[in-house]
Amino acid sequence: MEQIQFEQAGASPIKKRAGLSGIDGNIHRRDRRVEIRFSNEERDQLAHRAIDAGYTNLAQYLREAVMSMKANSTSGDDQAWLQNINRIGNYIAEIAGRLNEGEQPDDEILLDVMQIQEYAEEVWASE
Repeated sequence: MEQIQFEQAGASPIKKRAGLSGIDGNIHRRDRRVEIRFSNEERDQLAHRAIDAGYTNLAQYLREAVMSMKANSTSGDDQAWLQNINRIGNYIAEIAGRLNEGEQPDDEILLDVMQIQEYAEEVWASE
């Protein structure tokens, strides 16, 4: 009965026996996988970090390291700032494309460059 309630709630079923999951006191079977690729050098660095931290099991080290860290989320202000910087880059790319096509810098392009400069100054001032 309890097993069915966990499965309906989307939780992992309670382990039937201990082991294979580390010594962290987890009571649920770990039956879901998350895959991530590393280069040989990165894998070696992770293994050395795990050993230095006293772990003999790389999966256990990674699990505990990830679950205990605070995620770095960007604030709304940071996101808006990045969008503004991207917009400036798009404007510059558009002007560069027009110049690469052989278009001579005319008043319209010069006005665009001045507007980009003003926009960039506003963005940098808001940072």
